Amino acid sequence: MITPVVMPQMGLEVTEGTVVTVAVVSGQSVSAGEVLVEIETDKALTEVTAPRDGTVAAVAVSQGDVVSLGAVLVTLSDGETVAAPQATGADHGSLQRSAQTDEVPAAAARAPAAHGRNGYGRLRIAPVARRAATRLGVSLETVTGTGPSGRITLADVERASVGEPGAAPAAEPGAAPAAEPTPPNGFVELVPLSGTRRAIARRMTASQVIPQFSLEREIDAAWLLASKDALSAPAPGAVRPSLNDMLVQAVGELVLRHPALATSYVTEGAPEPCIGRRDGADIGLAVAADRGLAVPVIRRVHERTLTEVAAERVRLVGEARSGRLRADDMQGAAVTISNLGAFGIDRFVAMLNPGEAAILAVGRVLERVRREGRGFALVPTLALTLTIDHRVIDGARGAEAMGELCSLLEGAMTWRT
Repeated sequence: MITPVVMPQMGLEVTEGTVVTVAVVSGQSVSAGEVLVEIETDKALTEVTAPRDGTVAAVAVSQGDVVSLGAVLVTLSDGETVAAPQATGADHGSLQRSAQTDEVPAAAARAPAAHGRNGYGRLRIAPVARRAATRLGVSLETVTGTGPSGRITLADVERASVGEPGAAPAAEPGAAPAAEPTPPNGFVELVPLSGTRRAIARRMTASQVIPQFSLEREIDAAWLLASKDALSAPAPGAVRPSLNDMLVQAVGELVLRHPALATSYVTEGAPEPCIGRRDGADIGLAVAADRGLAVPVIRRVHERTLTEVAAERVRLVGEARSGRLRADDMQGAAVTISNLGAFGIDRFVAMLNPGEAAILAVGRVLERVRREGRGFALVPTLALTLTIDHRVIDGARGAEAMGELCSLLEGAMTWRT
């Protein structure tokens, strides 16, 4: 029996990805669930696994290839050898070979590109090769690309890292040095969007279409901070819970008490607009990474202790900052928390993540002068702003949820430690 393994659906907006790793070779025996290929999209890194036990009959992709949704990656068999599959639009989607880079394709009106560079003089380089160059400390200006049109491949970077000269690219017949194009509108440079930045731009543009409103409160944070300081020391090797972990657990409790926060306005896949409901409390956490904003999701927060939340937060933040978050790690949150307190921000309004009912913006802890009895005292305060999708939650219901969150954080929360 022959089984083609194709690039799976990795989100509604994802139509193609770059092959980062090919983990198998023809003739290799694999078990169900074993990783065959790693695909990087503009959102995440996803492992494509074997759907059953079998033998790798053919591998249709190579490292650095750009593949479209449904393209054949690997073919499994019960032992027989078959020819490498040809990916076609009619069968399993198109397979775009190594010519694509991590830069935006040149526009038709752009000047002809020089060998090894795009129309604005920027290097053509595969995303995996760029990351390898950073890791290995290789200057890309010293690397000779051997891919199509002088594209720098992973192999080129690895050769340069050990001092091996790269193969000189063949001269293109009749090619003449192209003049550097002048960026329009007085700009000194036009920098193409990375895949991650394009994804952020799409989602934030979609967020602006959502009718949303924001509710702001400033809480007395004395009890919250005292609770954090009073937490018992974690077991050896465990992560000590942070203020963010306590906010995650409190918001998870809030979602259980206000199930409307675990809803979403749904149009895709439904005969008419409706409200979708989620089970439990999955909480997103906005993370600033080198590639751009990422929002990993901590699952089943209502079932986790603070120590478990902290451990999962550390894992997900690490994956986000290393660019290895998987698509499943960033989907299905009920509410997202965005905390800019560490950047010295007093308060702000966060934009809704499309598909979620609410997002909580958290500022830094500030000391305020408050009246106490007949005198005054300095009190630590924390500004919270809850932004809500008005299509699923009305103002009064949102205000009730905000009031309960403040009550939880000022003393009513029972921490699960």
